[in-house]
Amino acid sequence: MTFYDELLQNCPPAGGTPFGEKQDGYDARLAQAKLLSQLMYRRRPFCFLRMGDMELAYLLAEQYKQLDRIEFQDGPISGTQAYTNPGLSAKHVERLRSAYEGADYVDFHEGNWPNEHLVSKVTLTRAPDSYRNPTKKTSLVFLTWTEKELKEYCQDRHIGFAGAEARLLELLSQTFEFKQAAADYWPEQAQIFYHQVRNNGRDLDANLDLVKEDLRDFVKEHGLDTLFLSLGGGAKILGYELSRELGICCFDFGAMSRALTYSGCDGNRGARSPHYPFLFRIPFGVYMVALEQALPNLTPPELLAKAHAQLLLELMKKEVGWTFASWEFEFNPENVSAFRRGFKEYRQRYGKLFNSSAATKMERAGFLHFCGTHGLTLEGRLFLMAFRGKGFIRRCVPGFLSRRGRLGGGTRLPGDAAP
Repeated sequence: MTFYDELLQNCPPAGGTPFGEKQDGYDARLAQAKLLSQLMYRRRPFCFLRMGDMELAYLLAEQYKQLDRIEFQDGPISGTQAYTNPGLSAKHVERLRSAYEGADYVDFHEGNWPNEHLVSKVTLTRAPDSYRNPTKKTSLVFLTWTEKELKEYCQDRHIGFAGAEARLLELLSQTFEFKQAAADYWPEQAQIFYHQVRNNGRDLDANLDLVKEDLRDFVKEHGLDTLFLSLGGGAKILGYELSRELGICCFDFGAMSRALTYSGCDGNRGARSPHYPFLFRIPFGVYMVALEQALPNLTPPELLAKAHAQLLLELMKKEVGWTFASWEFEFNPENVSAFRRGFKEYRQRYGKLFNSSAATKMERAGFLHFCGTHGLTLEGRLFLMAFRGKGFIRRCVPGFLSRRGRLGGGTRLPGDAAP
């Protein structure tokens, strides 16, 4: 068990949605978003950071001398299972602590279930003139700020978006579909620049200072006033350090890059994201065309996983300006209709990948299992019937799998024992 898992185990069970309801404290959160904009207008340097639950675990691991139990690997490829991590090993924890202690405004994200119970355990020495969310209900302010303040703040400024989704955002922002859907949130009069981070955000732990130098050059080249940085735990460190070194505003933008691109996966990995902030939909085909242009070196399993995650995103519970955990699906007519439209294009675009390798077969099997479980597609229902039938035979006939293997039986399905 990792240290993070142990922390979660010691928290009381989450009640209802892990992020609470948007309307709880909305007026207070809106006022806090306006305050944040005022600070961003008048202070230089300025740095806004959020306390992610995994960054919080890092700080607590340092306090309790448990840093050897922190994990930061890239994780599995899966279009149906969620996975994330901040991308940092224990060697960066002192810089992470310095960033949280020195940032001008920190949202401690108590509205996120584990943070509610763990924030009080962390010890930070913050400057007397710094700001933070005053209550649990005013946390998660970046959701409200992006919905209500981003467009006006960015007008007539030189701003930059940097992260693993930056190139995708650049391409999508040029499409008619984006311009139509994002009209209420996207600035019409701003000098906007984009920086796809080194190696698409992978190997962040090893490349952190190289990424920092790339960002420094990006800011200087375009004379940026404000940098919106989506880079996991690295955004906390680099956002704070660059704000001080360059005298700019740095905003820890996190998952809002995924909201603006309507992405089912983080840009740096082929696995579903752990939660989904929502502003507007982008059609499946428009998204996948831009994704393939932005990330042309995706392997077939990664591309298929991202397509599956994008289809599952259509089925997520949605509320403008709010976020929901990866398991909070809502199979209402609007979501199911969007899924089915995307599914038709998915079959045409990616049918050639379904059986192209053992890895794509396994990825496809996981998706079919999901579709069958929720009655979404005929092939999914047929797959689930076969899967359950095989499980029944396995339980009733000892040695079935080993005999089938000797007879040259078919493809393994999720849950099969290795031959």
